[in-house]
Amino acid sequence: MKVSLHKTGECQFSATDAWVKRQQNATNAQRHVHRWRVAQPDGHEALLVFRVEIPVSELRLLPEPKDKKKVWWVGGAPQESTVRFLFYLTRPSEADPAPPPSPQTRHLFSLRLRGSRWLVALVEMISIPVADLAALRKAVIEQSRSWGLVAPAPEHRASLFIQPPPEGGAHGLLELCLI
Repeated sequence: MKVSLHKTGECQFSATDAWVKRQQNATNAQRHVHRWRVAQPDGHEALLVFRVEIPVSELRLLPEPKDKKKVWWVGGAPQESTVRFLFYLTRPSEADPAPPPSPQTRHLFSLRLRGSRWLVALVEMISIPVADLAALRKAVIEQSRSWGLVAPAPEHRASLFIQPPPEGGAHGLLELCLI
């Protein structure tokens, strides 16, 4: 899965080109799972474009990657917590808009975009009660089924890609990984 953020404000969660090639009879248009539009940020406030929430209970141990150049390590998360990645879009700025250090939120990176705007990634630990996680997982699975995606099996692990719609609630996408 990938997230595309376009200069026009159009955004989308999509399967990759490689996914289209692996599917029989799949068209390029079918790889777009969810689309939404964001306003252009103005003033001094950054705009939350999307967030990714990964319950620690869904993680699995993997060997350390050989290439660590593009890896941001997030450690020390308690088993009952959820790691939340927040992605903000800023107005044009010549300077990196990284926020000041905070005990609750860690700045991962700032990526300069065309037009001198920035995509700023933050991470924080949150607590989501088990019952709420189960309800959210069920809602995202139902939404995934409505999009024609595969239903998860017990051997899958999940992360939730969430884009907050203007009318409230939480659209999401469940990324499935085999154990």
